[in-house]
Amino acid sequence: MYFRSRSETLYQVILHVIVIIVAIASVFPLIYVLGMSLTTQPELIARHYFVIIPHEPTLEAYRRIITSPLIWNSFLISVIRSVVGPLLTLVFTLIGAYVLSHRTLPGRNAMLFFILATILFGGGLIPTYLVVKDLHLIDSLWSLIIPGLVDSFGLLVIKIFIENLPDGLMDSAKIDGAGEIQTLVHVVIPLAAPALAAIGLFGVVGHWNSWFDALIYLNDANKYPLQLILKNMLTGQVIGDQFRETIILDSARITPESMKMATVIFGILPILCVYPFLQKHFIKGMYLGAVKG
Repeated sequence: MYFRSRSETLYQVILHVIVIIVAIASVFPLIYVLGMSLTTQPELIARHYFVIIPHEPTLEAYRRIITSPLIWNSFLISVIRSVVGPLLTLVFTLIGAYVLSHRTLPGRNAMLFFILATILFGGGLIPTYLVVKDLHLIDSLWSLIIPGLVDSFGLLVIKIFIENLPDGLMDSAKIDGAGEIQTLVHVVIPLAAPALAAIGLFGVVGHWNSWFDALIYLNDANKYPLQLILKNMLTGQVIGDQFRETIILDSARITPESMKMATVIFGILPILCVYPFLQKHFIKGMYLGAVKG
């Protein structure tokens, strides 16, 4: 039977306490936002605008949100961006990594230098805006996708992974008559799937949470993604004409705060639903290549 020493027991207790505190600190903001979104105006005033668990919860704010064309239009734009953007990024990043993994490629070192330079130094907001403008992408959904089409860091990670694959694996594929595309599809992609899943998840979360590029490149409010609508609501710039009318007509049950918090929950719910399905690939992809053996 294994007996723990006093110092080891103390270490385990401290470790569990720290983990519990971190977990509470991580979950508490979500619980607070959820509680505020379910709170009525009288209770919010009575409890000094700080509600964790409402006494008389109401789903009226959520009902108004899901019946709003503004929210559903921005939600659809965010979904399109968060699906098309990461998919195209994975395609171009994987192709670039596979090409640069060939050590005999002419000009390979120079291309790697420029790719590394993009990680260390950004082009800047104004030059990037001018490039997007000259490409006639202003006020287009493509302005949110094309500037980040290649993930330079992900490209280097996948390139190193491909270079660490056994040479015999690639040679056997070529002996069997496989071309470069067949080798990429049938050999590299299955082996690099965890890394691709991790990079793809980072891309999905990044695109879903992004709002600043939409603020810069989009002029038509009907093309705003959900996060930009949410940002405008939280900063008090706009709540929306129909939301404002709703709050005025039903102020006893709906408040500006409940509308904002309900929109926050509506915005983070898709990521919370998607992450559990990709978690195992994400964790494996993060450790991929960390230990060789």
